Amino acid sequence: MFRRSFSLFSRTAMSIVTHWCPANILSPGAKPNPFCLILLDQPLVKVKMFERLWERATYRFAADGGANRLYDAFKHEQSLLEKFLPHEIAGDMDSIRDDVRTYYESKGVKISEVSEQDSTDFMKCVLLLDDKEFSKTHPKLDIVAMPALGGRFDHTIANVNYLYVMKDQIDRRVILVSDQNLTILLDKGTHHIHCLTDAEGPHCGIMPIGMPATLTTKGLKWNLENHLCQFGGMVSTCNVLDSDLIQVETDNPLVWTTEVKDMEHEA
Repeated sequence: MFRRSFSLFSRTAMSIVTHWCPANILSPGAKPNPFCLILLDQPLVKVKMFERLWERATYRFAADGGANRLYDAFKHEQSLLEKFLPHEIAGDMDSIRDDVRTYYESKGVKISEVSEQDSTDFMKCVLLLDDKEFSKTHPKLDIVAMPALGGRFDHTIANVNYLYVMKDQIDRRVILVSDQNLTILLDKGTHHIHCLTDAEGPHCGIMPIGMPATLTTKGLKWNLENHLCQFGGMVSTCNVLDSDLIQVETDNPLVWTTEVKDMEHEA
């Protein structure tokens, strides 16, 4: 998913450019950075997308009710139900059904109950992952959460908010995956987004949430030049990728989203 690099803009000024390639978690020939897949409490509709993410993930969590969704997606085919066993189910356990919990416990899946109510089940999974990484002293895994958008609006906003919560962890990237989109947060600064058109596009959007942002873009069908974007004013939704490289400069955080190609009819 790429990392930060230094780009020389003049003899006296050094600017940090953050490079992104979120679609490499889905693109057939790509090799994404190691990531943890966190399954959230929404129906698993895009099965081929799920299977590709599952196969590429280093670690696999189900967040409380996400275990119900995983079980229900494959309960009619025992071989697949046994194939897709998460490493761990975590959360406050107020959503997981008794039959689902019993099944996964019988298969040796670890159940981690975290009763505090100041964080979502998604956040609880990330905090538990932090503990595992600290104990093993290996580099942090990126986070891919699925299905993260759609369903209950408050859940969607909570997941987008978590992009903002995590934005200062520059050694870990967070990608929200839905049936139709890949969504990331671009913090203030300069970003180069490397697009993989076999997996994403053409439609995209770039939106400030929580505060206005003045931004300049290159590589979009409708570019912006030092343009103030804000809710209650103009936001760049329904834009189109016009290049494999999208350049963004912003003075405040922005949500970037692209549509994903339909994988369900791939051979």
